[in-house]
Amino acid sequence: MLAVALGFVTAVPAARAQVVQPPPSSPPVLRYLELRFPTQGNRGFHDPSTYLRQSDTTHYLSIPGRLRYSLYTEAEPVILADAERFWRSGQFESLWVDVTDSPFENGVVGKHVVFNFVERAETRIPTADNPTTPPEFRQPPAGHQRLYPPPEDRRYR
Repeated sequence: MLAVALGFVTAVPAARAQVVQPPPSSPPVLRYLELRFPTQGNRGFHDPSTYLRQSDTTHYLSIPGRLRYSLYTEAEPVILADAERFWRSGQFESLWVDVTDSPFENGVVGKHVVFNFVERAETRIPTADNPTTPPEFRQPPAGHQRLYPPPEDRRYR
């Protein structure tokens, strides 16, 4: 289900009251996927579901009532591959991915992944290996970890 609130698009469980939690001993799981357009008033040029359909990360989201959760360690390479694929499409001036914890009531760490997009008015093939985040967004928000683009010392060469 897509929930749209305050201009953000988030893929979240449809029935929060009926969420089956992962076992208390579970390692971190992928819990939420959110799309933001922070330099565009949080409104994309295209319907956000277009990007969600292009994302393989959506296949790793935990579904309410399903007793299987996707481990974050399994989802992280897919998140990075989605970011690279989005960047290489030439549709974006910039994009970055932040991750924060969103724990379940039983204490299991749920990961909340936020794709931040700055769309181009016209598609253009990127010339740099990785996007440059706008200056005002170079530092991740408090409590978030920047997953993409990788820091200079971890970039692909």
